[in-house]
Amino acid sequence: MGGAAHTDIAAYVLGVLDEAENAVFEAHLLDCPHCQLDLLEMYELPEILAEVRKYWPDPPIPQPRALGGLLDEVALARRRRKTILRIGSAAAGLLIVAGPLVTVALDSDDDSYAESAPVAASAPASTAPSTSLFDGGESGKGLQAQVIVQQTTWGSAIQLVLNGVSGPQRCQLVAVPWAGPEVTVAGWTVPQGTTAEMLPLRVSGGTGLAPADISRFEIRDDGGTVLASIPR
Repeated sequence: MGGAAHTDIAAYVLGVLDEAENAVFEAHLLDCPHCQLDLLEMYELPEILAEVRKYWPDPPIPQPRALGGLLDEVALARRRRKTILRIGSAAAGLLIVAGPLVTVALDSDDDSYAESAPVAASAPASTAPSTSLFDGGESGKGLQAQVIVQQTTWGSAIQLVLNGVSGPQRCQLVAVPWAGPEVTVAGWTVPQGTTAEMLPLRVSGGTGLAPADISRFEIRDDGGTVLASIPR
C-alpha cells in the first residue's frame, strides 16, 4: 500500500472506513511500525469525543424512517471499535521490542485510567499477585507519583500517575534495577500551561525488566536532575 495509508488512521479509529477499506488498512498496519505507533496514540480518540459530546446540546430527534439506519450505524461502529482495541493491543506487542512506548493524558480523578494504553490495559488500582505498586514523592518539589507495574510475558507494563507537575518541561521515567544498568521506561513533554493544580498526568510505558528486578523508579528532567524517587 502507498504512503496514503498513513492518513487513514483517524478514519480507522473512528470507524468510518467501509469493510473493504478496513481490510486493506489492517493488512498495511501489520507491516508499518509508524502506523502502529500512531494507532496507539490515537486509539482513545472515540472516548475523548464521547466526553466532549456530554457538553453538546441535545441533537434533534430523528424521523422514524431514519432511526433504524442510525441504530445499524451505531452497532457497526461498536463492532469496529472492538476490532481496533484488539489490533491496538497487538500493535503494542509488536512495538514493545523496539523501545519504550508512552501515552500521556490529563485525566479525571477516577481510576478508569486502566485502559489508557494497550501496554497497561489490565493494570488495576490495587496490587495483585502479578502486580507491584511503587508509591512516593520528592520533598520540596511538590510532586506525588505512583507507579503500577504489571508483569507480562515480555517484562513489565508500566503505568505512572503523576501529580504536582508543571510545564513546559521534558521528563523521563527511569527504572533502577537491583543490579545492572538503568532502563528508560518512557519519556514525555509536559505541555506549556500545565500547572501543579491540574488533573493527574498519566504515562504508560514498558520495560524488559521483570517487576521483581526493579528496586525503584526515578522521574528525571532533561538535564538528569531527579525530580522524584519512587520506591517499592
